[in-house]
Amino acid sequence: MENRKDKSVRAKPAGKTRPARYGIDRFLLEVSARLEPGKLMLDGGAGNCKHKSFFPHVRTIALDLAQNRQRRYGQIDVAGDLNSIPFKADTFDAVINIEVLEHVREPVKVLEEMFRVLRPGGRLFLTTPQGWEEHRVPHDYFRFTRFGLRYLFEKAGYRVVAIEPLGGYFRYLGQRITVAYRYLFPDDRKLLWKILDLPIRVPARFFLRTFVPYVCFYLDRLDTQRSFTLSYSCICEKP
Repeated sequence: MENRKDKSVRAKPAGKTRPARYGIDRFLLEVSARLEPGKLMLDGGAGNCKHKSFFPHVRTIALDLAQNRQRRYGQIDVAGDLNSIPFKADTFDAVINIEVLEHVREPVKVLEEMFRVLRPGGRLFLTTPQGWEEHRVPHDYFRFTRFGLRYLFEKAGYRVVAIEPLGGYFRYLGQRITVAYRYLFPDDRKLLWKILDLPIRVPARFFLRTFVPYVCFYLDRLDTQRSFTLSYSCICEKP
């Protein structure tokens, strides 16, 4: 991906010990570097609006349902449904859709709506998981391969520019191992057990959540096929 430096972009990616977030943040930085100042961008499914910090030079409109009060939402600009985006056709220069597609029941419909509001020549920048645990249940419906994603994009009318895995097997493994700490040392364990396991809890946390994912990050270069991945980054264009 072309990388044009922009000093106005201050956001930094998550550290290498956070494999899933690192890949997504690096992708957002690369997208930000591609967008010219003043462009109008829709953040579809913005959630807590954490993506805005990657695009200080772009006019960003954050859209989300904002109905789940159990989640922290940021300064959403428009409350709306991705199945029926409340904007006219050909409005936006770019759309980002980050880890959202797996949570919609009709992904083609959502892709068609984002296609509709894009201007001709505008681009959709999207990430979605291949390997991930169930989350935000019960609204967790799909996991995608690169081949399934291409099929959906083309069905919705896009020209596919790129579909790239965000890491390979070892980065995938590093993320999975960090989760092991949650099962070995659950928060709801009785106080007595928490006292007894205290001598090993701290070193285990460092080993499982810092050391192992850090090593896996560098081992990931050994995987050239990348059929195992946490997520895919996708770039699609409206002809």
